[in-house]
Amino acid sequence: MYAYTKIRLARTSVCLGHDSPGDYFTRLFFERPPLSLVLGPRGGGKSFLSALDTHITSRWNPRHGTRILGGSRSQSEQVYRALREAVYEGEGPMGSDAGVISKLLKSEAVYGNGSDVSLLAASRTSVRGPHVPSLKLDEVDEIPPDLREAAMGMCMARHGSPASVVMTSTWHRINGPMAVLMDRARAGEFPLFTFCAFEVLERCSDERSGPWVGGSSGYANCAACPLQPWCHSERDRNGDAPLAKLSDGHYAIDALIQKIRSVSARTFESDYLCKGPRSDGLWFPAFDLCTHVSERAEFDRNLPVHLAIDSGVFTGAVLFQVAREMTPTGPVEEIRVFGDYLAENLPAEQNARAILELARTRCQARIDIISTDPAGGSRNPVGPTVIAEYERVGLRPIRRWPMGSVADGLALIESFVDPADGRSRLLVHPRCVSAIRSLQNYRRAKRGGQWQDYPEDPQHPFEDVVDSLRGGLRVCFPEGRCSEPNLLRVPARQVF
Repeated sequence: MYAYTKIRLARTSVCLGHDSPGDYFTRLFFERPPLSLVLGPRGGGKSFLSALDTHITSRWNPRHGTRILGGSRSQSEQVYRALREAVYEGEGPMGSDAGVISKLLKSEAVYGNGSDVSLLAASRTSVRGPHVPSLKLDEVDEIPPDLREAAMGMCMARHGSPASVVMTSTWHRINGPMAVLMDRARAGEFPLFTFCAFEVLERCSDERSGPWVGGSSGYANCAACPLQPWCHSERDRNGDAPLAKLSDGHYAIDALIQKIRSVSARTFESDYLCKGPRSDGLWFPAFDLCTHVSERAEFDRNLPVHLAIDSGVFTGAVLFQVAREMTPTGPVEEIRVFGDYLAENLPAEQNARAILELARTRCQARIDIISTDPAGGSRNPVGPTVIAEYERVGLRPIRRWPMGSVADGLALIESFVDPADGRSRLLVHPRCVSAIRSLQNYRRAKRGGQWQDYPEDPQHPFEDVVDSLRGGLRVCFPEGRCSEPNLLRVPARQVF
């Protein structure tokens, strides 16, 4: 490939858990998995690599068909444009490979061996065309799931080539298609390849970094570099080396620094470091896995156990404890969530028994305070109340959450997630996957272009786990978090 295009792929995986572009490109070409997902940064070369894979596959496999579908026409054209610039107009030490392409039009390329590449319009009609062995879905987070599924039907083995669908994207949307596909890939349904800007970043030169000085600075000029917090994030794992000293790609460091200066930290981490979707509309944008998820949230036999349950189509529950620490300015509380529960469309009795079993395994069946939404006491024409069923099974006595606005309860959670003093007061145990995902994804509603002070979807499962924590904390702090004055107390008889 280098001989005809002068393109060299970075082969160093810099960040923990990531893949190098060269390694995943090699696997896609030689192994041709039936379905694969690539998570990459903006401007990192996802479309470019898809174009190179398309060219090499088409060049060496006669009568091979490839179709390209993007979230928009312009996104589809990025793959096609890369094919033109890298191959048709490109040249390496051994010349150009343009001669193998007999026709290059605006939306179609035809090879001399009968292979062809075409762009697909984002419509149901276009994705029901002839069967081809290769399908490229670019920016899949922007492609409607029904359109993506319809396009899948085009891909099937032809002329000796097995069917292969490659989906590439950044991760834009909290509950969008990419989030679902990431979950499926992590569950083992198909390969997931991840790379970020550091995998394609040019290596930081000695002229830029200055000499090694050690300590927290690393190199002499590191402290003044806007990239430093992320570049130094894995020094302990890398033998004290900053990430930019390990990278060996094409992306200019100055270009990445320009992105830091023009976007928020959360957007930068989402779009360029592939740390998760953007935080637009998130209720708890400060919730961070490194800060708020810890095994230190494990059950403590010396503290009371709270169980809070939110019932509905989805039933969510959390087990948590409130630890109090004395500081020079008075007592400070820390919330520790060590158990969670989420189920859909189960009867109240079955939910109650499952929650009791959760308490048995997580805290030796100890529950000191049980609380739930007062709506669980409403009667309906088909049977007993939810609360009555819970108490009959053994969850009793049950307190009702204090009356108050949802926004006030969420503000109470936020006061622990991101207190003004900068020290987090909420910990969630790593095994509480539902609670973690709920806090990460709980969103505000948006109306008329403005974010509202109420949740986006009251029926979403993320709501039920967060709402159970919200209600449980309202029981602990019915008047909100009111700090006790740090004053010296003396008996009244000593006051003259």
